[in-house]
Amino acid sequence: MKINLIHLGLQVTAFLLLLFFFIPAGCGFRTTGHLAHSPALMEQYREKLLSEQLSYFYCGRENLPYAVVGIDPAYTFETKFWVPIEAGPDLYRKIDHLSNLETGRNRMYARSIIGPAGNTIGVWFSFYYSTGMIVDDSTRKIQLFNPYRPESGFHFF
Repeated sequence: MKINLIHLGLQVTAFLLLLFFFIPAGCGFRTTGHLAHSPALMEQYREKLLSEQLSYFYCGRENLPYAVVGIDPAYTFETKFWVPIEAGPDLYRKIDHLSNLETGRNRMYARSIIGPAGNTIGVWFSFYYSTGMIVDDSTRKIQLFNPYRPESGFHFF
């Protein structure tokens, strides 16, 4: 019984260390960008009034992209997995044909991309809720990751 209590104590200590030191450092201080819900952005898309000042890109398949983003041209965008699109009919066609083939993904999200300083630096459209990103305001660079993650049969829990 004594060994089990020691093991439980070590697990609780490890959990508390993660909770109080590592999680706030990555999430709480917002040293990188994040996505914010934007009902106005969805309305702009429906009325075909998206800003032509942004540089637009999509990732995924040409006929079924996973996400479409618009980035402020003042930022350098890492385009390794992203393909440029012209603002106009092709942009709206890409958003109209976003992939929603994944199980449980039946709602399109329109989100603002917010930089570390709280400024809006782009837009996000996808059936995926969010994705990882790195934003460096000092060098004005942004990197967004492909939101698609193929399911694997391997799970930790």
